[in-house]
Amino acid sequence: MDKKETADRNTPGRRPMVVAVCAFRLENVRRHLRHNLDQLNGDEYVVLLDRPVTPEAEKVATQVNEAGGTMRILGATRGLSASRNTVLREWADRHVLFVDDDVRLEASAVDAVRAAFRAGAHVVGARLRPPRELRRLPWFLSSGQFHLVGWHRDRGDIKIWGACMGVDADFARRQGLTFDLDLSRTGGNLQSGEDTSFIALMKEAGARECLLPEHAVVHDVDPGRLTLRYLLRRAYWQGRSEARRHQSAAGLRKELTRHRTAPESRCTPLLFCVYGAATAIGVGHGLLLRLRK
Repeated sequence: MDKKETADRNTPGRRPMVVAVCAFRLENVRRHLRHNLDQLNGDEYVVLLDRPVTPEAEKVATQVNEAGGTMRILGATRGLSASRNTVLREWADRHVLFVDDDVRLEASAVDAVRAAFRAGAHVVGARLRPPRELRRLPWFLSSGQFHLVGWHRDRGDIKIWGACMGVDADFARRQGLTFDLDLSRTGGNLQSGEDTSFIALMKEAGARECLLPEHAVVHDVDPGRLTLRYLLRRAYWQGRSEARRHQSAAGLRKELTRHRTAPESRCTPLLFCVYGAATAIGVGHGLLLRLRK
């Protein structure tokens, strides 16, 4: 590396960006590989698989490496936060765009995230939208529940969520910030909130936030997540997460507001009651577990 390249790498606005896929499902890694690579412009593409080493995993790793990316099999399932912390630790001098394994990138969104970093942002988020081929949603899923599957509404403000989350890893390292392992989704545990909690810590430390609501990526959802059973489980775990973050009252109000303000479904009052109850039960269970410790 010559002196100019070294200087560029050490200048925050010129720091390279790595797109980091913290993956669990091999089929998603394979399905989105070619499309996602085509959306990049000089960015590094890294896949961290949070699973044991298997012949099938090694086969997919070979496909990723041959296509121009890099895939590492972590060797055990430790959870999403552990994978993200690995990225922060090993790519500590980079701008990182974290994406889930079921996200389809768009070149315009990747370009906008990169430009935001070069303009001085430390945390960046784009809109997460449902796939256009999903033309009809089940009656029990309105926009009031979109956050349970990782979608923003079509219009209005957005928050930075982990499925598409830009982070200045160097800023995080200097502030000593990492993702909370206790909020990490692992296996059947649908704990959540490690992403928004991390972003909140970054902002408290002085990070500049850039939201890109006009730029979107597609968040595919496995059919099993579009069932009432899964969504109620997810709402319950959302409540557990709010209790774990010591935000029970505020978190419950936030969840109820989301359900109540969904404009498009005639079933909204029913959904408000059903999902609100699931979240409240989760909050109550989480508080009880805290008292027992």
